[in-house]
Amino acid sequence: MRVLTFGWEFPPSKNGGLGVACYGLTRELLHYGVEVIFVLPKTQATMGDAQFRFADDERLLKVRQTDVSLFPYLHSSGRVNVIVGYDKVGKAIIGSRTILEEVHRFADQASLIAQEEEFDVIHAHDWTSYLAGVAAKIASGKKLILHVHATSFDQAASDNVDPSIYKIEKEAFEMADKVVTVSQFTKDIIVNKHHVPADKVVVIHNGCDTYEPERLPPTLAELKRQGKKIVLFHGRISIQKGVDHFVRAARRVVDADPNVVFVISGWGDMIHQVIEQVGAMGLSENVRFAGALWDSDRDRMYQSADLFVMPSVSEPFGLVPLEALQHGTPSIISKQSGVAEVLTHVLKVDFWDIDEMANQILSSLRYPVIREQMVKEGKMQMQGMSWRIAAQKVQKLYQSLLQYVTT
Repeated sequence: MRVLTFGWEFPPSKNGGLGVACYGLTRELLHYGVEVIFVLPKTQATMGDAQFRFADDERLLKVRQTDVSLFPYLHSSGRVNVIVGYDKVGKAIIGSRTILEEVHRFADQASLIAQEEEFDVIHAHDWTSYLAGVAAKIASGKKLILHVHATSFDQAASDNVDPSIYKIEKEAFEMADKVVTVSQFTKDIIVNKHHVPADKVVVIHNGCDTYEPERLPPTLAELKRQGKKIVLFHGRISIQKGVDHFVRAARRVVDADPNVVFVISGWGDMIHQVIEQVGAMGLSENVRFAGALWDSDRDRMYQSADLFVMPSVSEPFGLVPLEALQHGTPSIISKQSGVAEVLTHVLKVDFWDIDEMANQILSSLRYPVIREQMVKEGKMQMQGMSWRIAAQKVQKLYQSLLQYVTT
């Protein structure tokens, strides 16, 4: 079985959870003998053994390494720098396009790629790749699966969605043969907000890595020597992720226990607003901004924290508490998240309930046995939530569509 897959990012490119999910699923689909042709919008370095294609205008030329990045969660009118051509000596010419223009360019190239490749089914991840998947379906006549990692309603954290993104989502869902969501939480959104028939939607929860990671030298060593307790947020600093609620809960925690330090790791369009919020609330001594941490720096922070908090307003799944748990750090997570459907050995709170969030943080920090039990039981539960299990469900979906075609 050969699958033509479209995605917006892939490791080692470091933009967010979308690339992590694409890598985990692709890696395990290969384990099950599925041949994956993974198409990305631009030439980049890649990991793993999939066959990669790049939808640059000159994609058949030798792969060029560039630092031109595309970002998955911008508004459609946001601008990105991309390669628009090459000069006479082969040097990349950089231009600016809106994210929406780049999504349409990706679809144009997808149509051509679909005519060049041999494959059995099409799989497109996230709204930035939906039009590419639809174009490939029109060009080839093959069945199309759209994989929903987030919706415009999640990104807006309200009904005030970007109309261009919503239009792409709704029209693409209508063209798809099956729609996969990463949670029941997300399925409910697209059934109720996009009016997709419920029987067209399959819930396949994201997976996680289950190996025991290497223990790294601790970070924040001086704070730890002072006996401080570390509470970590790691993710995009945006309205969707609820960082402002995290800061408000921090104020209540510090009022009760000034020995707690809150670390905010990440970057996003709310960074300046959150920095100002921290100052206005008198939390400058108790909040540290770590910037966007990746790889070993991120893992060291997970391992050094006493507690992780994911206060998301609308989280389709949420891989970060699973990453934290893998590194031995327990979590408090928003009830408004997909991972809350499958991870039971965590504390759960409504994102807006600042008092309860603060109470849970204080209780977890005061009673180490609670944290130890959450980690012990949580790691056992993670063994049944691997990417291999998720990939097996995806493979069965492929087979069901192909069986339908042949009969």
